[in-house]
Parts: sequence; structure tokens; C-alpha cells
Amino acid sequence: MQLRVLVPFGLAYFLSYLFRVVIAVLAPDLAADLRIGPSDLGLLTSAYFISFAAFQLPLGVLLDRFGPRSIAAALLALAAVGALAFGNAAGILGLSLGRALIGLGVSSGYMAAIKAYTLWFPLHQWPRINGLHLAAGGCGALSATLPVELALEHTDWRGVFMLLAAASAAVAALIFWGVPERRPAAG
Repeated sequence: MQLRVLVPFGLAYFLSYLFRVVIAVLAPDLAADLRIGPSDLGLLTSAYFISFAAFQLPLGVLLDRFGPRSIAAALLALAAVGALAFGNAAGILGLSLGRALIGLGVSSGYMAAIKAYTLWFPLHQWPRINGLHLAAGGCGALSATLPVELALEHTDWRGVFMLLAAASAAVAALIFWGVPERRPAAG
């Protein structure tokens, strides 16, 4: 039962880190395709982090009120919309909007998981579960490097974002339909 909680939230954190890092790998392709410069690439990074950070306070309230399953799933669905917008963008405005939606969409990657883990795992397992969760994020960051470069041999940066949109939607569905909302009462 606990894998039904750990795996989906771990995948969400994996995606959060992949989205965070992927622009560094795609920067040359974005610059060449849309003729954007270093300051525009910096704006794209900022759009992600500003929306991510700005949502942390409301996120806590929403997690306490509605639970980690529904909030994480809804936000990841928003990340999928952001990835679609980014992948279809024709200029810096569309790219920035897409990145902001992605940042907002993955903003619950850590806190929703921690909330879920406190509901589903006994206290003595929290350090191990948290470590596994953090490792999933690290794997996401690593996956934004060589695996993305290999994907670029078969598609372009837009195709990469279409794949990321599909992955985000799939993980959102996995969380919503696979993760129980509350731990069953003991007894």
C-alpha cells in the first residue's frame, strides 16, 4: 500500500527537477529556433522559480484543506498545460507563460509528498522515505541532461516538451486515481 503513495509522489518530484534543469540543455535549440538571447533564457528560468515560490504559502493552506492527492494531481495537470503551451510557443511571451505554468504546476512536488508521507508512513520511516523522495528529484535533474540530449536526436525541443506534458498528465492521473486520499483508521 505504501508504494501507492511513494512511487507517484516520487515521480512528481522527478518531473519537478527535470523541468527545473531542462532549459539548460535546450538553450542552444531555443536560441537558434526562436532567436532568443541569454537574457530571455534567464527570464524563462525566472518565470519558473517566481511562480513556484509565490505559490508556496497558498499551497500549504490548500494541502491542509484538500489533501495532497487532489492538490498535487491538479497542479501537475497545470504543469502539463504549461508544457503544452511552452512546446507550442512562438516567442518569449508564450515561452514565459508556459514556464510560469510549469513552475506553478510542480510547486507541490515536495510539500504535497511530505504531507502524504506523514499521513501514510509511521514516524520512524520518515527519514528513509524523505531520502528516497529527494533521490527521485536528483534522478529527475540527471534525466534532464544526457537523456534529453539523446531525445533531441529523435525530436526537437518542442517534441521534448510534448513528451513532458504527457508525462505530467500521466503522473497527475496516477496520483489522483492511484493514491488514497487518507490513511485508513486503525482498528
